[in-house]
Amino acid sequence: MLTLDKRGELIYANSAAYKILHKDGVDHGTLVYPGKFLKASLEAIECKKNDTIICEVANSHYRFSFCPRESEESVDVYGVDITEEVKHQNYFTVISAFSTALLEAETEKDTARIITEEAISRLSFVDCVVYFVDLKDRKLKQIAAHGPKNPKSLDNTILNPIALSFDEGIVGLAATEKKTILIDDVTKESRYVVDDEQRVSELAVPLIAGNEVIGVIDSEHPEKNYYSKEDVKILEAIASIASSKIQHIRFAKRNKLTEAKFQSFVENAFGGFYIHRNNKFEYVNEQFCKITGFTSRELLSPDFNIQSLIIGADQRAIRAMKARGIGDESPKSYQLEMITKKKQIRQLAVNTCILEDEEGQVTLGIAVDITETIESRHKLEGVIASLNKKTDELNEFAHLASHNLRAPVTNLIGLLDYYNELSPEDPMNRTIMEKFSKTVKQLNLTLEEMHDVLKVRAQQEFEIKKVNLNDLVEGIKSQLSEKIRHAKFNVQTYFEVEVVNYEQSHLKNLFLNLISNAIKYKREGVDAHIRIRSYTRENQIYISFEDNGIGIDLEKHGKNLFGMYKRFHTNPDSRGLGLYLIKKQLDSLGSSISVTSTLGEGTRFTVKLTK
Repeated sequence: MLTLDKRGELIYANSAAYKILHKDGVDHGTLVYPGKFLKASLEAIECKKNDTIICEVANSHYRFSFCPRESEESVDVYGVDITEEVKHQNYFTVISAFSTALLEAETEKDTARIITEEAISRLSFVDCVVYFVDLKDRKLKQIAAHGPKNPKSLDNTILNPIALSFDEGIVGLAATEKKTILIDDVTKESRYVVDDEQRVSELAVPLIAGNEVIGVIDSEHPEKNYYSKEDVKILEAIASIASSKIQHIRFAKRNKLTEAKFQSFVENAFGGFYIHRNNKFEYVNEQFCKITGFTSRELLSPDFNIQSLIIGADQRAIRAMKARGIGDESPKSYQLEMITKKKQIRQLAVNTCILEDEEGQVTLGIAVDITETIESRHKLEGVIASLNKKTDELNEFAHLASHNLRAPVTNLIGLLDYYNELSPEDPMNRTIMEKFSKTVKQLNLTLEEMHDVLKVRAQQEFEIKKVNLNDLVEGIKSQLSEKIRHAKFNVQTYFEVEVVNYEQSHLKNLFLNLISNAIKYKREGVDAHIRIRSYTRENQIYISFEDNGIGIDLEKHGKNLFGMYKRFHTNPDSRGLGLYLIKKQLDSLGSSISVTSTLGEGTRFTVKLTK
């Protein structure tokens, strides 16, 4: 409180007034009045009228009320500090202007520019830089600036922009910890990074969308302890509003991209897309127009009759239409016969589902023209029938040849054996007879092999039943007992799964061939053996056969391992048919076989049985 006369001289002042208006100190006895203040006091004395003004004194704002005295030419002045009120009003103005400007932002870069131009500039900060996270290298890169980094002559250009990682500077710390960082004296902070020039105070506020840091607003000032709690709050408010805007821009961009992709997919789809409600088309794509022969304008006309397209339907279509009529909303698939604008008959495969929108239920349909497919299928069925007939004839001939040739060859072998017993001991005769006998036996073996192959190929029906692997192995060991004893061979079994459901003859042939081969190709100088295991992996049954024989050169023979009449060793007993028959039988039931082998160490066959 203070009192002034008509010349502006001080009559009375309390201590608070001295603090506000004293220039160099109370002892000088001189007060300095702002021009606005002095003018208002003199006018109040002259007009004898109360008045109120707001005046800035020493970086603070005050509301002064002037009350002139009636009998004296003087005025009493009452002053109230309203600095915080003015600051809050300024903050509200900043937020309002910033939010309004942000409505026009279309890109993330627009948002960064508006932060510096519409918010920071109104806060009178001397320096501020907006960083955004680059998604490619996870670096914080300068996007917009206010102050020395962005001279007005350069418009929105940033001078010497820098990039920071999340472990660099106060900016990186704010991004890493996802919280505001206020440093009153950066000279005591080892993480401080000098950009364009050294400053003392720094305030960094992260931009957070969801739980993801997308950028940082960073302001610096040459004075210590410059930023107040209010500065922190206003910058955090700006960051929050900007983050929401950026998130909205990103969502809009994703939605626009998704919509464009969907539109492109629909327009370029293999099938015809359509939407109809109450038997009226609301949308058709270009492919649907091509299928029907009508233009989109014709199809979307309110007068177009959808039922005029359909001239026939399969039973599934009839059931689906009836179900739709009683409220069934489940997806439906069926086949229709349609007539085009040019009166061509086309066959369509149709899938439909019910969707909901603000106007109620609509039907989304996808139609595929399968006319050519059906015609091709009919042709293919005719070709298949013809091939099946020829195959049956060929199989019949092969069986007939095998059956009719086996008997005379067997008789010939018997006659040769009898002839050899009665023939004289002529060396030439014996040589001829030996070669003749060898040839006939080879012919008989070939016919037997032919019979085995045809039998495997012709088998179409399978008898799947429970097979006990222990019993199966014991039976084969009994069948091969002489070979096992002579070779001093050991058959070891480790069955986690003892009983499997499978074609018994196929399993017997598998075990018999692989055990026989292990005996036939055993390695001398070692205790020859084969280890047979059964086990399950991921609910699948496996059987492995691992021997310590001479092994197979898979680099040389791997491609032909399961081919017909392919031999990989010089053993005279090798027919080159066993592995071929095994593979054929496994393939016929969807099973598979693989092999690993090392020369001089042994071979491992692994069979995966189909369920």
